[in-house]
Amino acid sequence: MKSAPRVRRRLTAWYGLSAMVLLFAALLAVRQFTRQTLRNEHNAATTRSAELVRAFFRAELTEYRQVDVTVAHLASELVFAGIGIDFLKPDGTLFASARRPLREAEPLPPVAVLALPLEEQLAPNWMLRLRISTASLATAQARIDRLTLLAVPLVAALAAFVAWLTTGRALAPVRTMAAAADKLQAAGTGRLPVADPTDEFGRLGNAFNRLLERLDAALAQQRRFLADAAHELRTPIARMRSESEARLAAPPGADDRLALERVRDELGHTSQLIDELLYVARSDADALPVQAAPLFLDDVVSDVVARFGTEARARGVTFDLTALREARIAGDATLLQRLVGVLVDNAVRYSPEGGTIAVSVGPDAGRVLLRVDDAGPGIPPDEREMVFHRFYRGQAARAIAPEGTGLGLAIAADAAARHGAHITLSESPLGGAALLVSFPAA
Repeated sequence: MKSAPRVRRRLTAWYGLSAMVLLFAALLAVRQFTRQTLRNEHNAATTRSAELVRAFFRAELTEYRQVDVTVAHLASELVFAGIGIDFLKPDGTLFASARRPLREAEPLPPVAVLALPLEEQLAPNWMLRLRISTASLATAQARIDRLTLLAVPLVAALAAFVAWLTTGRALAPVRTMAAAADKLQAAGTGRLPVADPTDEFGRLGNAFNRLLERLDAALAQQRRFLADAAHELRTPIARMRSESEARLAAPPGADDRLALERVRDELGHTSQLIDELLYVARSDADALPVQAAPLFLDDVVSDVVARFGTEARARGVTFDLTALREARIAGDATLLQRLVGVLVDNAVRYSPEGGTIAVSVGPDAGRVLLRVDDAGPGIPPDEREMVFHRFYRGQAARAIAPEGTGLGLAIAADAAARHGAHITLSESPLGGAALLVSFPAA
């Protein structure tokens, strides 16, 4: 079912109303200007008629010499259509009236009366009274009013029509993007068409396309995560199942203990993998809020290193903690223990027998630095960025510790980022890898 163009109707209403108000104001201004112009022309015509009478009076007075005789002569000679002319004596009484045209007894109503001096110097106190018909002026003004009233609905219809076309063209990119959005597949790579990337709709379309790109990347990452997690879990479970089936098929013997130990080790690795997968899943769901509190990073490092003491001694690895200095930061103790645990665990796992692991903590240029150096095989420069990606493991790591999951450093980088820190990897003076985490100081 086709949706109703509600936005277009609202925009049309607003635009049409605004245009109608402006056009109506313009119509009123034109009406007022036209009416005033006609009125001014009518008054100018009346003034010209009065000046014409005065001019005739001055010319005739030179011949007849006397004012009353001259006025009587003018009254019998002058004829004006639409204007009644009366000559008033100095006492205000009517002396004479000008002749009227045939078929016109009096000026057509409505009539305006105007009194003017006849000639102040030659005929003192004599007045000229003009009775002017304003019928033609009223007719013209009424015609203008009718045209204005007729134009109002036409203007409203024109404004609405122009507004409908204009808003339709303005909203065309939105309709195009909406149609394209309906055709997008849930996991597809389609994008919204953007006609002009510089206007408001273009910026909206580009922002939506960037959102689609992030969504596609997240879905791809989720698919890779599920595939890698299934692969990583399948291997230890298969080994445990094979070991159990082999021991169950054989008669009980002295090798049962060794089999149980191998199953125990596999369960330990599987438990660690599940724990890491849960962390990654909670991180993706943004369900790992950082409960930051003031603490000393050197104390956290000391506690974590102590937990790896037995494993380090079993591998013949020693810790160098002489560079641990007091360093105060704001952080989540649980996440920091996981972060430090990943770094120390990797150092212990990949260090050769008799190797040394140097762990240092201390302030440096307004920040707090945590550094873990080992004497292992190190990480080639072309792999140093990739090791922070989930499930990535270099060739040397797979050869030395095939049971690894490839999630440790990805988790460490995530925990560091949640504390506003950044983690880098370089070559260690001990011959292996050096992992450096830079924290903001408390």
